[in-house]
Amino acid sequence: MKKVIKLSKTGSGIFKIFLIACISMMCLYAVNGQSRKELEKLRNKKEKEIAQTKRKLEETKRKKEKSEEVLMALRKQITQKRELTGIYYSELEKVDVEITNLNEELQTLDTEIDKLKTEFANLVLNGYKSRYAASKINFLFSANTFPETIRRFIYLKKLLAFRKKQLALIEEKKDEKAKNLLEREQIKAEKMGIVKSTETIAKELEQDENSAEVLINELQLKESSLLADLRKKEKAYRELDAAIKRVIEREIELARKKAEEERQKEIARIKEKNKNKPKPKDKEKKAPEPEYVPPVSNSGFGKMKSKLPWPLKGGYIAQGFGSHRHPTLPDVTVINNGVNIAGPDGVAVKCVYDGEVSAILQIPGMKNTVLVKHGDYFTVYAKLETVSVSKGEKIKTGQNLGVLGTDSDGKTELHFEVWQGNQRMDPQGWLYSK
Repeated sequence: MKKVIKLSKTGSGIFKIFLIACISMMCLYAVNGQSRKELEKLRNKKEKEIAQTKRKLEETKRKKEKSEEVLMALRKQITQKRELTGIYYSELEKVDVEITNLNEELQTLDTEIDKLKTEFANLVLNGYKSRYAASKINFLFSANTFPETIRRFIYLKKLLAFRKKQLALIEEKKDEKAKNLLEREQIKAEKMGIVKSTETIAKELEQDENSAEVLINELQLKESSLLADLRKKEKAYRELDAAIKRVIEREIELARKKAEEERQKEIARIKEKNKNKPKPKDKEKKAPEPEYVPPVSNSGFGKMKSKLPWPLKGGYIAQGFGSHRHPTLPDVTVINNGVNIAGPDGVAVKCVYDGEVSAILQIPGMKNTVLVKHGDYFTVYAKLETVSVSKGEKIKTGQNLGVLGTDSDGKTELHFEVWQGNQRMDPQGWLYSK
């Protein structure tokens, strides 16, 4: 049994703070170029993902209290919360910039209002000072000529209009200032909401990390049983992989035979057509026999990269394609030939593209597996509780293949694979980005 190394409480706390700060800064740089609306949309999406993972974590805990699956769900939640923290920091930065800009605008408006008030006060003061000189009527009729009277009338009219305009401008600027003040207060209130959310998520994150640390220590004490469980799972995946290969090789061989039959038929047709034609002279070259041209897939699947619908409604990638370090066993690497998509128990599993059911497999530890052919491509749907299609059946995009089940470890995950011929592909690159 390998010794479990524990950090001191103080050292562990400092390390966590440093780690959160680093990850938050990485997230901050990643999203810093986005607008506030984009950040808000990203934040809402991340909050929904966290809620979904939280539900999955609680469901897994109910089924199996202390397990590798609980730890994986907990770690995913921690990652999502760190990403959300980075988004919060970016939003706060954008909010501070908006508040600074609004404060500058308010200062500019105050200056403009003061200037307009001064100009208007001067107009009123000049009018007051000249009140004893003559009334408006006297001012008009004291003109020496009629054209001068008209000019004085136009002057008085313009003066009155200018005063009205000044008053209107002052009111307009005051309204604009009031609107900016309201907007600033709303943004400040929003900022306080984000700050509180950041504090809440930071506390949750610390609790999650403490829970993960405790769970890791407990699981490492059960290393022998974990290794036995891992060997059992690896055996199930190896058997599934071998069965898939056999089905695909059979399909490739059938396609080759069919193509060869078509080629022989074409050769026979050409020979029959040329049978009654005069034989070529010795000097003339004999027409070469038609060459074999392999059939080209016209399923359209190859054009669907990053466009395929998800086989589970509300699912998320619990484990990606390729090599991964074991969550609790040191120096142990696990290999995933597809992706594991977590979802609720009993959810319908849907076909991602038009095709034909090549095989329905029952592998111990993998429940039911449906393999669908799409021309030169194949998709694999494993860990189904029940299957609602049959071998050889033509199916459409979105058609139900069966229902997802929960395995003995309390895991409710669809194992999904994509193959091109006998080559495995990364399925995540084929599914559309949520």
